[in-house]
Amino acid sequence: MKPHDAGKRTARREGAAGSRRTQADRSAATRAALADAAIDLLIEQGWAAVSAAEVCKRVEVTRGAFHHHYANLSGLLADALRRLYAEMRRKDRTSPSDLATLVDGTWAAIGNPRFKAVLEAWLAMANDPSLRAEIGPVVAEFATLVRPDAMAPSILSDDRRRDFYLMARETMLGLALGRASNGGKPVAHEKAVLARLRRDASLLERAIKPIRR
Repeated sequence: MKPHDAGKRTARREGAAGSRRTQADRSAATRAALADAAIDLLIEQGWAAVSAAEVCKRVEVTRGAFHHHYANLSGLLADALRRLYAEMRRKDRTSPSDLATLVDGTWAAIGNPRFKAVLEAWLAMANDPSLRAEIGPVVAEFATLVRPDAMAPSILSDDRRRDFYLMARETMLGLALGRASNGGKPVAHEKAVLARLRRDASLLERAIKPIRR
């Protein structure tokens, strides 16, 4: 084989590899854009407004392109929620040192405006068993963001702290639902409720610590 022939073959292989990488990048970018559009629709207009046609319109791709990446709308929504979960997990979250900082950390997740997409999925699943089977496992992953044994097992090993945290968590989920039904804006009593939760958490810590010594 002549040296220049070998060089040409190497160049062709490298060019083909570069083309494949470029195609893979384009495919990944399209999937990410479709997932982002689905999440945005969930947040802006609710579950009922999300359709393959509307997502394609936002991303400016054809239905054929959509089905090249996802078998159906449920597949897209599952991927979109999984990406949102990964995004929220990546955010810097300092380890809580006491019950009050644990409340703050939980609200950082539940109070995130993008958490509305999860709420929409929960509500939709309650009325659609087939949808629950499709995206239920993905939505369940979000539970780790607010599950006691995942949040701060050392703090919540005390039953009194655990009981308070569960009450606080359900209260904050209620505030998040209030936001969702208020156009994404905090409800009038949100600030006062969060302040009360923090204050009561601090009072409980002071009441427990002398008993532990």
